[in-house]
Amino acid sequence: MKPRDVRYFLLRLNAHRNLLRHLAVRDLRNRYVGSAGGFFWSIVQPVALLLCYYFVFAVVLRLPFDSADTGDAGFAVYLFSGLVPWLMFSDTVLRGCTAVTDNASLVTKTTIPSEVLPISIMISSLVHHLIGVAILVVALLIVGSFPLSSVWSLAYLAPLVLLSQGLGWLVSGLNVFIRDTAQVLAVSMVFWLWLTPIFYPASLVPEPYRVLVLLNPMAAIVTGYRSAFLALPPPSPTQLLILLAWTVCAFVGGALFFRRSKTAFADVL
Repeated sequence: MKPRDVRYFLLRLNAHRNLLRHLAVRDLRNRYVGSAGGFFWSIVQPVALLLCYYFVFAVVLRLPFDSADTGDAGFAVYLFSGLVPWLMFSDTVLRGCTAVTDNASLVTKTTIPSEVLPISIMISSLVHHLIGVAILVVALLIVGSFPLSSVWSLAYLAPLVLLSQGLGWLVSGLNVFIRDTAQVLAVSMVFWLWLTPIFYPASLVPEPYRVLVLLNPMAAIVTGYRSAFLALPPPSPTQLLILLAWTVCAFVGGALFFRRSKTAFADVL
């Protein structure tokens, strides 16, 4: 993608910012339409996940964690700090996969730029991500361990957004032509989840398999979030370089694929 193309792309998105805002708000409302709890469920769901995973790993399995692995805030906060970025990533990619097919009438009957559909999903997921971060901050304040380094989490939010959006474009475009994409992606995300050191420290991974953690961009993002919020060691320089490479390739590759394939969307849909 040439700099001129990037500039044109950004200008076009800016021209449709009102549409993008409308789609994002619509997605947020549709999540809880008809629900008595409404937006309150965006707080309940991540907390419920945290409680379930905490019970399995800390109470039932009793995995050996110490402060060198989890920091001074305890295992529950350690676990939640890894879940927060993962939930945004998985939500953006999984729901972004069907963003075009679920809005086929908008693509075929209007002239809106179809690339805004996956972006609206990402913005909606980002709102819930910020709610999760707010819950994490409250938890840190309660346990009395809120480091000033937390501001560095913003440095990892950028690659999280770009990686999620790039893959969201890629799978949403691919799903128009191959409808099995959503099913394959759902299975793949399960493997990706357990290959990411969210429920366990990377130090527990056997040496022959640590390359999988090294090459996993979400492992670097999860480690980065924890290093910011829990004052733990940051990702290694090698991990950061691999994360940068993944982020650029995913975002540019996803944008290019979506841009070149969207001309055929109307015919297939």
